[in-house]
Amino acid sequence: MVAGDGGNSPQQSSHAHSINHVSIGERNDDEFRTENEEFIDDEGYSSVGAVFSKFLERVRRTHPSRIAWVVFLIFLVTSGNAMQVVGLNFWLRSFPKDGAPGNFTTLAVSSLLFGLIFFFMLVVYIIVARPSLAYLRCACGWRILFLIGLADAVNSYMAIYAASHTPEVLQALFTSLVPVYAAGFTKWILEDMRKYWNVWILTSFFLIVSGVVVASAYHFAHGFGDDSKGKAWWSLIFFFSVPPTVLMNIWQNLYMIQFTYDPSPEESHFFPPQPRRGRRGSMMFSDSVKKNGGKEFNADRSDGDVAFSPCETTHAPESSNGERHRFGEIEIPSTQSMQGTDTVVKLVMLTCGTTIQFVLIMLTLPMDAIPWWGGSKSVDDAWTNFHEGIRFVFHSSKNSLYCMVYTLGFLFTYIGSAYLNQYSVTLCSMIGQLSSPFTALILIIVPKWNLEKGYTPWYLSLLAIVFLCVGSFIYTLWEEKTDEEKRCGERRLKEKLMLEMQHSALSTRLRSNSTFIFTTEE
Repeated sequence: MVAGDGGNSPQQSSHAHSINHVSIGERNDDEFRTENEEFIDDEGYSSVGAVFSKFLERVRRTHPSRIAWVVFLIFLVTSGNAMQVVGLNFWLRSFPKDGAPGNFTTLAVSSLLFGLIFFFMLVVYIIVARPSLAYLRCACGWRILFLIGLADAVNSYMAIYAASHTPEVLQALFTSLVPVYAAGFTKWILEDMRKYWNVWILTSFFLIVSGVVVASAYHFAHGFGDDSKGKAWWSLIFFFSVPPTVLMNIWQNLYMIQFTYDPSPEESHFFPPQPRRGRRGSMMFSDSVKKNGGKEFNADRSDGDVAFSPCETTHAPESSNGERHRFGEIEIPSTQSMQGTDTVVKLVMLTCGTTIQFVLIMLTLPMDAIPWWGGSKSVDDAWTNFHEGIRFVFHSSKNSLYCMVYTLGFLFTYIGSAYLNQYSVTLCSMIGQLSSPFTALILIIVPKWNLEKGYTPWYLSLLAIVFLCVGSFIYTLWEEKTDEEKRCGERRLKEKLMLEMQHSALSTRLRSNSTFIFTTEE
């Protein structure tokens, strides 16, 4: 597509193009909110029964394989969290008490293994599928990846040191706030236009918190312990370790929204489809958008499809086949070239995020020498202990086994959360709360895995699971009730992000072009 304006300069052309896009992409918030209220004021959502009926209808129209995929993702998250709890308890106790401290070793080794495993998966996928990685040239993507790794490192480092000094009661209370953090950060960072102050959300959050409290009934009954005053600072550190987990999930969602290729924003807003002789892809797509009044966000997605199903767009519309677009004398990449397929975006995100996490954690090695924090007497002693810890991991078969159980549990959680976060960060955090009673039931079934002095009775664990499941289901119904508003908001956010990337690319080309002309004239 060529855009020119006669004798105007490239700068004038780009300026006109920028104004044109701003007028298209940036709508008044009041108009946007009014448009979305039309979605949720529909008669079909006038009662709880109507919402439930529409949810059941959507489930009936969804292919069984997609439902099985969602169940599998939930299993990955819950079982992964359980494996982390059991594996970490055994792993820390397998280190010699008078030898290398286990805290930093477990943290660094697991982070290294995460990065290596995801890197191997990424390399295999690149060799087999040969996806485009051109979008990695966008600097804003690397900024988000760094934030993901930073949040993961901060949470892991603070939590693994503070958990052993924080009463289980406070750990349960602090982690029960995760869905609340998720809802708040979703409105702030992801610019969610939906209203969270309603009966649906309040009931859902109340049941989630109640489920977490019931799951920790044993620890509540036995109080905080004798030295609770000495643990106050550690409890505060654990409290501040919880929000970074939610921020990591939020930034993962933002990264996937921005860089996972979706043809609808590019087709309907950025570059109007141009019919080509002998090709009908773009015409079919534009017709589908026009027939639905602009409300059909994905031409390949039926109403019964689940948003986080394992399907990825591998073929772009014919009118946006990755060609470069020219504005005046400046050539900039199309929006498609700034994005990737669903699988490669997730693999790059997980690989880079875990690698950055490992690098940042290694930079904190000297902190293990802080007297009240770590178990080392000096920085040299911290390095020696870490070296001995690494050696012990690879020379002890039991230690290696517990290491792999813990690492595999984290991998399950990473992969499951990556897909669930793409649908809803808040719902993913609610599903993660199921891990506590689920783990308690496993420890009751297999008592030898329980290294603690006591545990919550099985009937309370079942009651906690019921509370958590009902609370998560109520939130799912609210997601169904506000689905159109949510999808419209996500598309608006994606349009905003894509416009920013295009303007950034155009500015970079203009600066490069100006530098080249200046150098030539000299």
